[in-house]
Amino acid sequence: MKHRLVMITMLLLAGLLSVSAANFATKRLQSIAQCLSLPGIDELNNQTSYDYQYRGKKLVVRANRFGEIEHIGLALFPKELVELSPSPVYDFLERDLLERQLTNLDGEIRHKLNSEHLTFVVGSANTPFTFKGDENFSEERVDLKRYRVTWTRGGREVLKISFDMDIEMLTGCNAIELEQQFLRRLKRHKLIDTGSDVDIFPESGNAYVAKGDSFLIAEMRNDLFFERSGKDWYLSDKSDVASKMVPNMMLSTQFRGNPTLDLTIDKYGYETDKAVVPYKNLLNMTIEDGCTPYFGIKERKEDGSYTGTVMLVNRRGGYVHMLSAVIPAKTIADKGNGTISGRLYVYIPMHNVSDRFFQQNKK
Repeated sequence: MKHRLVMITMLLLAGLLSVSAANFATKRLQSIAQCLSLPGIDELNNQTSYDYQYRGKKLVVRANRFGEIEHIGLALFPKELVELSPSPVYDFLERDLLERQLTNLDGEIRHKLNSEHLTFVVGSANTPFTFKGDENFSEERVDLKRYRVTWTRGGREVLKISFDMDIEMLTGCNAIELEQQFLRRLKRHKLIDTGSDVDIFPESGNAYVAKGDSFLIAEMRNDLFFERSGKDWYLSDKSDVASKMVPNMMLSTQFRGNPTLDLTIDKYGYETDKAVVPYKNLLNMTIEDGCTPYFGIKERKEDGSYTGTVMLVNRRGGYVHMLSAVIPAKTIADKGNGTISGRLYVYIPMHNVSDRFFQQNKK
């Protein structure tokens, strides 16, 4: 018995030491790991582990390529589903339903859980522990507003949850931590080739407009303007047609120029932060996160410079990033190979904005 107690104590200490040595993407995940005392968690690097359990239920623990633990939760979703139909709700539900079981959870997090706009329509937080593996999952959503998710077995609903599309709730981070995360990720982001913006072009003509749509107002659009050179089509970058070139530069990573962004991030509490990054990195990272970019020209000044607004809309995350940008005449003359300056507001929540706001058409 004494030997067994020593072994148990050593395992618990190993778990605590692993947690203290590990790096975490969020404070929330660090708190969960401390509650669970997961041995060997510090050794995960760009890996996903299903080796841990809680109350007999398999856990999923994932580390990113920087060695940070970016997810801990109940293993509720098959890998095939996650890859075939990506959604921000997977990580949220796995983490949130686990947290509701942890009796030694940090008091502040417990308070946040109790204040979440989340409703169990059918079942409870304990229901996942009765899952047999043959449940079917479905997701419904109102873009920028709310989710409703359902697990069924044999055609009968066993768990149904409704919740706001609140990015702070989905990520487990408050506004301050979201801003810190965004800037940290942006500074180390590497541009990933996402391929051509358009797959099919007309067989005739030398100009083509790939029509997009608008956001909030008619002038905030994501149309792209193409020109033909021989058999190849490219995004227009002629400085003498800046009304086409500037939107292309602000909306597509496939634009041939490479502008540098002198960025000011407007933060919670009237604070600011600075960064100088390739503009395409900002665009690429947010698109990877699920954002759709829109751009509207505000003004063409007498010196040939332009001002405009980029709206990066995440319809499945319930938020918008907004960049107010100044594009100097020299950058336009150099076909985008220069500097632009911008002021960025990140993670503007949209789930609690009145529907009337979306219906109006005022500038």
